Amino acid sequence: MSSIYIYDGPFEKGEKGYALIRQAAVRYCGEAGVEYPVLTAEILREEKGKPYFVDIPLEFSLSHSEALWMCMISQQPCGLDLQHVKACKYEEIARRLFTEEEQHYVSLWGIEGFFDVWVRKEAFCKCTGQGIFSDMPSVVSKHSDLLMEVFWQGREYFFTKIEIAPDIKCAACTDDEVQVNMRAL
Repeated sequence: MSSIYIYDGPFEKGEKGYALIRQAAVRYCGEAGVEYPVLTAEILREEKGKPYFVDIPLEFSLSHSEALWMCMISQQPCGLDLQHVKACKYEEIARRLFTEEEQHYVSLWGIEGFFDVWVRKEAFCKCTGQGIFSDMPSVVSKHSDLLMEVFWQGREYFFTKIEIAPDIKCAACTDDEVQVNMRAL
């Protein structure tokens, strides 16, 4: 089971924001019927920045955009990204960071397509613990469709599109097909 907890309002970033992560983890444990000392668990970061609970077999991934904060918690690797669609030099960014298939998708769908690709790539990086857009597969097919799963380093990863609002793009990535539950925090 994977759950996403969403909070709309002011929040702290960095270590000061760990209280919201712990609050989401407490809710997850209650809903999943597992008992872990998440309120007192230490949170550290891997070499490439992925945060984790020390000695607790739960994975989590954070994302925020403007006043919206989200945390995905699972008992397996997971990644989550959330972005408000806003003006940016998306064509230039796509040329630098996206595969040919992804760039073609952006040329077809414009800024909306750019953010569709961006949130999937970010969610994938967070799920795998890789650096931002390091060696990774395309999230768009040769037929210009967004992929629902990709293969990378002998493993399969699955994407879930999360509908929030017309001006917000959000995607989750897991290494197993799971149902993702959304919860207000």
